[in-house]
Amino acid sequence: MKKLVLAVALLFSVSYLMAQDETVIQLMVSQKQYEKAKDQVDKWLAQPKLKDKEKPNAYLWKMLVYSNLATDSALSGKYPDAVAQSMDAFYQYQQLDPSLKALKEGNFQAGIGNLYTNAFQKGKSFYDAKQWDSSFKYFSESQRLGSFLLTNKLSTSTATIDTLTVLYSGITAQNAQKLDSAAKYYAMIADIKASDKEYEDIYKFLIGYYSQNKDNANFTKYLALAKELYPGESSLWTQYEMENMTTNTSLTSLMQKYQDEATAGGLTEDKIIGYAQAFESNDSAQLKDLDSTQKVQLKLAAGQAYAKAFDLNNTNGTYAFGAGYYYYYAYEILDDRYHTYSGESASLKTKRAQIAKEQMMYADSAAIWLEKAFTILSTKQNRERNETANLNRAVNFLSQIYGWKRDRTKIDGNNADYDKYDALYKKYDELYNTFK
Repeated sequence: MKKLVLAVALLFSVSYLMAQDETVIQLMVSQKQYEKAKDQVDKWLAQPKLKDKEKPNAYLWKMLVYSNLATDSALSGKYPDAVAQSMDAFYQYQQLDPSLKALKEGNFQAGIGNLYTNAFQKGKSFYDAKQWDSSFKYFSESQRLGSFLLTNKLSTSTATIDTLTVLYSGITAQNAQKLDSAAKYYAMIADIKASDKEYEDIYKFLIGYYSQNKDNANFTKYLALAKELYPGESSLWTQYEMENMTTNTSLTSLMQKYQDEATAGGLTEDKIIGYAQAFESNDSAQLKDLDSTQKVQLKLAAGQAYAKAFDLNNTNGTYAFGAGYYYYYAYEILDDRYHTYSGESASLKTKRAQIAKEQMMYADSAAIWLEKAFTILSTKQNRERNETANLNRAVNFLSQIYGWKRDRTKIDGNNADYDKYDALYKKYDELYNTFK
């Protein structure tokens, strides 16, 4: 009977000692005697007879005490491993108490908050020094801690994500060329539909990233969000959409898609220009499977698209120039072919006549559109640099066309038009390179 009483007494004394350890540490922390609290918690965890049920609280106290050592400016230098010790204690605790019961009941959130703040401040310091890898390391650590607090409702905030640390983690990951990580963090912000102007570049990044990685599902998702949240940038989103389509669709399929959409109606100006710019492609990888005839048809499709865009916006001289330029391109291709059939035999003359007839069709179309471009661009005030360049090119092409048409009057026996085309040739030839 005495042995039983003794055992109960010992059990009580151990429990009392554990409770006493916790009370002493709590008092020391409240008095900011962190070094004494550290010694006490170290002794507590070093006790060989520390029961498993006591360990969660012991590790929580270690996490809290060491986190205070790390954030106390007078002590952090003396204990350089305080953060690592605190984080290790935190992980040890989570393994012992996955339900987080002791953490929630004991109100140890301040320790996690200390670690969060410490990581954030280090991340900001490296950010200011443009040391992106180190900055990302600490910001992402701070983000994980902030997410832990929010997910487990250990914070008074009602937010679903810690936007600031997520944003910094994304920016530093991007600057460190950790693009997969940047996409992960930026997606967190986009997924809550953050729509402040400062977040617009996040959507641009995600759209470009998923396009480059040929992830059409996510490309479509974030493009749709961008269109919804930033409707004023519709031209830009259409440009991204067309670039993605061009990158991931063969040019022949793209031409068919354009024709289908044009037939169905409803193509916007921005989308038409997107198609036109795609058809202008000089990308050898895209053009390698096309024969010479298909390449010409592609350029003509670009010209037709520019003409259709001009129908929607007839004050844009660049659109008119684009239409005229590609008809002129087809005319020049035929001119080169014409000269390969030199000779006086009847069959060669017949071949040249057939080519010249087709040339005339393209020359007439080119002249019509280039004249429109000339009229608009020559009278425009404050032309942009590319508009001035296109204006000079337009008068050059017009002089070439009218010089050719003038010379054709002799070959075709239509001398009555010689003077008309000669005058037009001289008009535009004199204007070439005069626009600044």
